[in-house]
Amino acid sequence: MGGVVRAKTWVAVVLVGIFLAFLLIGILHTPEEARALRVSLDFFPNPNHVPLYVAIEAGLFSARDLDVELIVPANPSDPVKLAAARTIDVSLTPQINYLIARSEGLPLVSIGALIDRNLGGLLALGDKGIAEIEDLAGMRIGYSLAPLEPILWETMLRCAGVSIDEVELINVGYATVASLLTGSIDAIGAFRNFEPIQVALQGAEPIFFPQEAYCIPATYDVVLVAHPKLIEERGADLRALLDALAEAISFTRNNPETAFLHFLQAQPDLDDVLNQRSFEATLLLYAEGARHDDPEVWRAMQTFLLQNGLIASELPLDALYTEVLLPGEGE
Repeated sequence: MGGVVRAKTWVAVVLVGIFLAFLLIGILHTPEEARALRVSLDFFPNPNHVPLYVAIEAGLFSARDLDVELIVPANPSDPVKLAAARTIDVSLTPQINYLIARSEGLPLVSIGALIDRNLGGLLALGDKGIAEIEDLAGMRIGYSLAPLEPILWETMLRCAGVSIDEVELINVGYATVASLLTGSIDAIGAFRNFEPIQVALQGAEPIFFPQEAYCIPATYDVVLVAHPKLIEERGADLRALLDALAEAISFTRNNPETAFLHFLQAQPDLDDVLNQRSFEATLLLYAEGARHDDPEVWRAMQTFLLQNGLIASELPLDALYTEVLLPGEGE
């Protein structure tokens, strides 16, 4: 009888041991808790941001144990301030805005890009008899943001031989397209992948003058910026963020229909012809590999801003952007 008891005891001990072993294995293999990153958009959600939504909806961030929350700013000037204050982890912003913010002393570093070329320019209507930028002489040009936009338009016009004294610059706030279509102004600042399409859908003939064709340097139109201390503390997470973004950009280019459906899953109110066509016009503008590291682009834009009084001094290039977090770098 005692032998039977000892045998049962031994079996119980073995079973408990097996249970504890499996419990330990389970603990050791519990998936790592996702690391949260708050990312501010540069503006309201639009087709520029499709790869970010692809990375969320297709699980590219979560596959890297990232929990990315996209924040919509109340004002386009807010993202750089939020990142500098570390209220937000990463902010999207135009390279020009970022360079001005750095000149004003905000502690930021660019870590990558979403859009790696110029989007802006001047938009007019063909039914006004405007075919060349020189035709804007004697006309009214609307702008939203001073002093940046007046300087951009003055540079473009001067490049074409038109003096700023030959045009009237009018602050129309954000009612640019409405002002153009109603005829209260003759040209507006616009993004090539949105307002010309919007105007065409209203039955007008858009005439777009791209800024880089008229003495405005090449620019990374949407970069990602973060506080330098965040880069020190969470470099691995930021590297994972950019790696997922680069994969999402590649997926978006190769699978545009699926990518746009992912975008609409998150933004169903944008399911219309304007946003569909805007997305199609943006496909070739996404930054391959999320790269932002052509030194000449940084050097030329800094020089332009300095010459036009938009920044007080130039900073060393290695203080403005880092390459080490880009996919394939610094590993």
